[in-house]
Amino acid sequence: MKFLELTDEEYQSFIEEGHESAFFQMIQNKKNREMDGQEVKLVGVKDDSDKVIAACLFTLQPTVMGKYFYYSNRGPVLDYHNLDLVKFFFEGLTDYLSKNKCSYVKVDPNWIYKKYDKDVNEKTDYEPKDDVIELLESLGYAHEGFTRGYSKTSQARWMSVLDMSPFNNEQELIKSFDSQRKRNMKKVQKYGVELRLLEVDEIDKFVKLYADTSERQGFFTHPDPKRYFSNFKKAYGDKVLIPYAYIELDKYVANLTSELEDVEGRLVTMQAKENKNDKTLNKIKELEKQVANLTKDLEEAKVIHDKEGNVLDLAAGIYFETPYELVYNSGASTSEYPQFVGPYKMHLEMMKYCIDNNIDRYNFYGVSGDFSEDGEDYGVYRFKRGFNAEIEELVGDFVKVIAPFQHNVYKVKAKLGLNK
Repeated sequence: MKFLELTDEEYQSFIEEGHESAFFQMIQNKKNREMDGQEVKLVGVKDDSDKVIAACLFTLQPTVMGKYFYYSNRGPVLDYHNLDLVKFFFEGLTDYLSKNKCSYVKVDPNWIYKKYDKDVNEKTDYEPKDDVIELLESLGYAHEGFTRGYSKTSQARWMSVLDMSPFNNEQELIKSFDSQRKRNMKKVQKYGVELRLLEVDEIDKFVKLYADTSERQGFFTHPDPKRYFSNFKKAYGDKVLIPYAYIELDKYVANLTSELEDVEGRLVTMQAKENKNDKTLNKIKELEKQVANLTKDLEEAKVIHDKEGNVLDLAAGIYFETPYELVYNSGASTSEYPQFVGPYKMHLEMMKYCIDNNIDRYNFYGVSGDFSEDGEDYGVYRFKRGFNAEIEELVGDFVKVIAPFQHNVYKVKAKLGLNK
């Protein structure tokens, strides 16, 4: 075996073989990072037949004295059951970094440490690989712990993932949801919520909803979200999907008007009957209730139409399609019109995309890991749980200092606020 830098073509070919690779380890992220002005390195391991058997994408950030912080987001990509390969990769990485101006390095592998069911009961048929943690620590890569919560400096360690492999069609899929999800799917049909994919020149629709959502939920956002998300689409191309759920209010008002006229007509017919038995009287009461509800909905729709125009933005998302899964990376929805359940339409259609394209994993992405009712994102966890998504706990961050003197200088400057 040999540790070396990989060409773009070698790297891409290995990742596209279908390994458990996250979207940040796809070759497209090299272009994305370079568009942001960052330097990128592609490294890996080849076996004796010159076949790539491990790969990793690193971004470099300057620290002090000509040194760099090397970071691999969800890397390296390799078989973590093969301890000889793990050992060879990280020994080779340490040697490479010592020769390539590294101050310190951090990796957070896309390696599942434990699996849980939707109620966060640990699965007994999946054994955690503590020997890998012990091996990395013996090589000087300190494990940062089994953290919970969100951080600005680390990726989410807990994932919410729906196994799509059992489903052959939309009906089977919806049947698996809990009662609230099923009710909201019916509302999607009732309101006529539509969905299409946005192109990069339409990103403002997503950004507007994203700003609304971040303000409402108080989560960390990129200082320039339009450029940040636009670069994803520009770099990843058709591997980034931006679904956008909306209602055309002209259609909605027309459908409500037609339905109201039909119900009113049936009500007049029932009321005209001379001999009204209990069944007829009950039917009249039911129709009167329907008329009242439809009238209310129609009046509300006309008010919204006057205020918003024909098209009402409901929800949008940023999805990454990898050879391994479909990842719901970022989502946004209107706070003013939640009754139209836009996010449900988006998730349903993207799950159907998985079925149509033989993608077995629908990754709702991060949750905090605090599953108590007091948890900061308990509602988010419950939402994803309603689709029968299960929980995966990733192993977390590993850090190794390569150049101790320069790293200590960097830390002192950071404490003094002198790093830029």
